[in-house]
Amino acid sequence: MGAGCVLAAFASLGAAAIHFASVPDHYTEWWAAGVFFCAVGAFQAGWALAALRACGKVAMLSGLVVNAAVIATWGVSRTAGVPLGPGAGVPEGVTRVGVTATAFEVAVCLVALWRLRGRPARGLASSFQAVALAGAAGAVVTGLTMPAVVGAMSHGHGHGHGEESAPHDHDEGNADEDEDRAPRRTGSDPEETPSAGQSPTSEPAEDPAGEHGHDGAPHEH
Repeated sequence: MGAGCVLAAFASLGAAAIHFASVPDHYTEWWAAGVFFCAVGAFQAGWALAALRACGKVAMLSGLVVNAAVIATWGVSRTAGVPLGPGAGVPEGVTRVGVTATAFEVAVCLVALWRLRGRPARGLASSFQAVALAGAAGAVVTGLTMPAVVGAMSHGHGHGHGEESAPHDHDEGNADEDEDRAPRRTGSDPEETPSAGQSPTSEPAEDPAGEHGHDGAPHEH
């Protein structure tokens, strides 16, 4: 077993995990899409085990054909849209989930092509080297897979959609504007300033004698 087969096997496991995590959301949207994702994930997981046991031409050919078909399907769904289902003809957005799974599938296809062209497998020198390679490949694939799996699982809870905004209370907003426009008074209320052309209002002078138009002398009878 060569190093390429180990890398391809772990890449296939990463793609399988992403597809399995995407099953519930796609099944809710359309049952056929959920079945498709489940079938692809099952094949990729089984292929990874087969590649680790025997990296033969049959395994390489099947891995190349299936993963190339999945890659082509993903490309069509992001450009022209799938021809079937509720969202037929509507292109889907490119997300980190899809890009990560597609990158793993491309890696499997490259290794399969290399093996099918008759390139000799580069064997591992010792068991320690095999364990080290498996550990490194597992760590890299896991680090790339976990964020994609989390994104796939949270897709049905608002992924790719904006949050709903709270309804705006126009009356309250208008009241706030009116309050801002109203003059603010601080301290005691000042006396009103008379407008132009008006004389200030004054109280009438008291006439203690009760007679108007006369002087202050007492009236003689």
